Amino acid sequence: MKIYKTVFFWLGGVLSETVAELTVAELMPEAKGHHALKTRQGIRGLAEGLALGRLAPPDYCEETIALCEARVKPSHLLRRIVESASLCTPIAQLVEEMPATYERWLIVDYPVDWYAEVSKRLGLASLFPEGRIVLTSELKLPRMVPEVFYHLPACADRSMDECIAIDTLSGRAVESMRHGLASIIYVYPERLKLELALQGIYQTEADVMHPTSSERAKI
Repeated sequence: MKIYKTVFFWLGGVLSETVAELTVAELMPEAKGHHALKTRQGIRGLAEGLALGRLAPPDYCEETIALCEARVKPSHLLRRIVESASLCTPIAQLVEEMPATYERWLIVDYPVDWYAEVSKRLGLASLFPEGRIVLTSELKLPRMVPEVFYHLPACADRSMDECIAIDTLSGRAVESMRHGLASIIYVYPERLKLELALQGIYQTEADVMHPTSSERAKI
């Protein structure tokens, strides 16, 4: 079994909601159908521009409001996104329970100012020290995928083989593995615990199906 030394957690979608999710919840909470799907895709694209630092927060708010044809002020949307971000308590607990032999890093795909407010309110500094934060907007990447996969290990001063990432976006996680950075697709907390336990990173007494046989085994 490969031995990892550093575990990266994406903020958006794992420790908290993605910026796109928070935006949709505010601007179009009940919209359905093909038009709503295309609008959500557009919001996700704008959110990536925000995460890369290509869009300033006020511009992101203006463009998403225009896309949704919503009647709210950009300042109101900005404030609501920052105030609505919540902590996934089971994941925070999992991070706290991880053995200290594993370095825990947080990938922040929020704007720097938003993260500062959200981190203070949610107590993220107690989970991830200042020196173990990767702000995607400060990496100056031309695009998120695949460039971010090569920057993350460098930020932690690790080889790619020593790192594993926890990501809620299945497409990005698959691309991560294709480029050599191990990744676990986050679905829900209990499943993540088992995935990490199978890698020897998390301790659990759960009785689960062994991934390479038809037998059940204690992890």
